[in-house]
Amino acid sequence: MAEEIHKKLGIRTGIAGAIVAAGDERDLLSPLPDGFKVLASVDDLAAVEGLFDYLHLFARSRADLVRDFPRLKEKLAPGGSLWISWIKQSAVRGGSLPGDLNENTIRRTALSSGLVDVKVASIDAEWSALKLVWRRH
Repeated sequence: MAEEIHKKLGIRTGIAGAIVAAGDERDLLSPLPDGFKVLASVDDLAAVEGLFDYLHLFARSRADLVRDFPRLKEKLAPGGSLWISWIKQSAVRGGSLPGDLNENTIRRTALSSGLVDVKVASIDAEWSALKLVWRRH
């Protein structure tokens, strides 16, 4: 299962990667390749040297995304990808998880910050993810 998700998301050995604010969701992506970091919050990115080829944030609210997005963008390498995961609306409606984010909100945040979306993926029954990259000029 992990190999399938890794392939879908572009998680591979040999790149600098970090999973941010995953909590229990980190298990969805485990085992991670050597060199990947798991960080409790976006604040922890500041202590890490360099840029990342792969960043993945598990965002729980619109407010968190807006607050954290500039710091994520600062740590994204020029050819890197930033995945933002959000709780699917079906999970929210079903009462299993809270959430006020959706694909369109993430897309608008990205576009206003110089990033574009290039792929959407289902992580599991509760989480989806949108892949963002730097806009080409």
